[in-house]
Amino acid sequence: MENHKTKIPLVSIIMATYNGSKYLVEQMESVVAQSYPNIEIIVVDDRSTDNTIEILQQFLQQYSFVKVISNETNLGYIKNFEKGCSLATGEYIALCDQDDQWHPDKIKNMQAAIGNYPLLYCDSILCDEELKPIGVNISDRVNAIDFNSCLQQVVFCRIYGHATLMKKSFLQQAIPFLSVIPHDWWLCYIATFYGGIKYLPQPLVSYRQHAANIFGVVGSKTRKHNKINKAERNKLEMTRIRLRINAFYEACPDTLVKEKQVLKKLVKTYQNFSLVNNFQRMMLFFKYKDQFLASKKRSAIRKYLFCFKMFVKIK
Repeated sequence: MENHKTKIPLVSIIMATYNGSKYLVEQMESVVAQSYPNIEIIVVDDRSTDNTIEILQQFLQQYSFVKVISNETNLGYIKNFEKGCSLATGEYIALCDQDDQWHPDKIKNMQAAIGNYPLLYCDSILCDEELKPIGVNISDRVNAIDFNSCLQQVVFCRIYGHATLMKKSFLQQAIPFLSVIPHDWWLCYIATFYGGIKYLPQPLVSYRQHAANIFGVVGSKTRKHNKINKAERNKLEMTRIRLRINAFYEACPDTLVKEKQVLKKLVKTYQNFSLVNNFQRMMLFFKYKDQFLASKKRSAIRKYLFCFKMFVKIK
């Protein structure tokens, strides 16, 4: 039995926790109950002040494949996930949030479907705070498809870390994660250089939506910081967007001549709101709207309107 198990590729499940005690037990129970027979679960806690560690210690004592690491300083969720990924020993890596619930066959089905792709993602069931389905899946709100171009990920990414499985050999190409880009967005962007992203149309996660989510409800706007005024918030947002687009441009291989040229033009038009830049930015969005808005589930008319808006904003 043990010899058979060692022939099955190891999957490392990486969970980043921070004050997650409210929903953590339910999530951990679903992860340790995976039907896939060869997993390790690495939980990296980012200096929680509630009883998250106590809960994790209970699972650590009960399951030999669970490992718990406590950070000496607070890293933030992006670098916390990076640390967990760097500790993975599996051939495959799955990212895990602290407040959802996984289908028992999530890892089994995803590992069987990934094939030669560097990264695979599945569908998720949207749920309320009590984990009751609200009647829609993520695929009902976003355009869930295969992606093979970095231009499809440069403006919007609607692939969420909890739904991904990736090859460790690919992950090495995406480290270090950047502080100005969510780790799952960065991973998806980089994956387009190494074979693309595969979509598995199976809802394998119950994705809990609640007030403490880092990001807003799927398909809605990201929650804003209330501690800073609107002007300061907008300035920070503009800075973040410009840093992001520059990072995407720098990461794009020179061998992708067309994509590199398009990204270079985007970088230039994102620098300021001069009339020339505004017009060129809008025209770029019109020309490449099918790529830039590939993940947006919108009608042709709404996509055209979005392109017009790029005359007065950057995204």
